Order: sequence, then structure tokens, then C-alpha cells
Amino acid sequence: MEREYEYFAVVTERRPRVEDPRLVCRRWVDDSGQTHDEAFTSNLVWEPTTALSQAESDIGGVHRVDAAAATRFEQIQRERMTYLAPLDGQYSYFAWLDYRTDVDDPDGVIRTWEGPRGSELEERYVTGSGWERSHLLEDLERGRKDGELVPLDQDAVERIVQRREQRRAERSPEAP
Repeated sequence: MEREYEYFAVVTERRPRVEDPRLVCRRWVDDSGQTHDEAFTSNLVWEPTTALSQAESDIGGVHRVDAAAATRFEQIQRERMTYLAPLDGQYSYFAWLDYRTDVDDPDGVIRTWEGPRGSELEERYVTGSGWERSHLLEDLERGRKDGELVPLDQDAVERIVQRREQRRAERSPEAP
């Protein structure tokens, strides 16, 4: 028997429109009568979640939508996760200060830009690996991380990156 889903748009103060929700969840019931809630996540798959039941307790936070709306949300998320370089070649750079307080030696460095559908995309510099996808802005917004972001110019970022790579090279054992 084909599984039947109910779909829900979860809206927030920052993303209040049902047409462009913060999250889309689905609910289904298994053969034993157990209810399952899933959300379409940044991993681009449907995964178990408690977000739907939590949002249901917030008045106005959950709206029933049809399968077509859920499919549109999936497509938009897939496009948002496509990390294309900014069309204009311009990034905004930030030092993340949490435990450290020196902008020249921050806890992290991120760059942001506007994606093809108007969403804000970001990457974090990882020493030894380069720029990698990041969720620091969301983590800060949701309280999963602390600290502040301080704007940087590209020259400052290049100095920080060079210093970090130099430290890494100095710590690495010499090649024979």
C-alpha cells in the first residue's frame, strides 16, 4: 500500500509566508498506527523531526499545504544548496568571535552572498581545506552557537587565512 502524507508549512517571524516557509514537514501513519513526522532538511532528504509538534504549539506557526507546495519547497531547497559563486563575484566577509576577542585571530571566518533565488548563502574557511558550506548564521540565529559577527574586508580575510595556513604548516611534521 502506498504511504499517504499530510504536508505542513512551518512559518516563523523571520519567514512568515506560507509560500516561502522556514520548513516543510510531513506526517504519516505506519501500519501499526504510529504517527511519524519528518522534515525536509538541509541534507536534502526527509528526516525524522520534532519541529512539527513543537511548531504546532505556536499559534499560527503551522499551515497545512498540498503535495505540490512540498515539492516546490524541496526544489527551492535543492537550488539554495547549490553553492554557486556570486554572480557579481562579491562576497561579504565576517569574523566570528566567540571565545576569542581578536578580530585578526577570530574563532572563524565566513563569507556570505546572495544565491540565485535571493537566499543568503555562506561558507566558512576551514584551515587545510579551504571554503566549505556553513550554517553558522542559522546556528547563531537559533541559539545553537554564541558569539558575534564582525564585518571584514577581503584583505583582512586573506591575512587571517595566510596566518592560519602558516600555523598549520609549522605544526605539520616535516616530510622526509
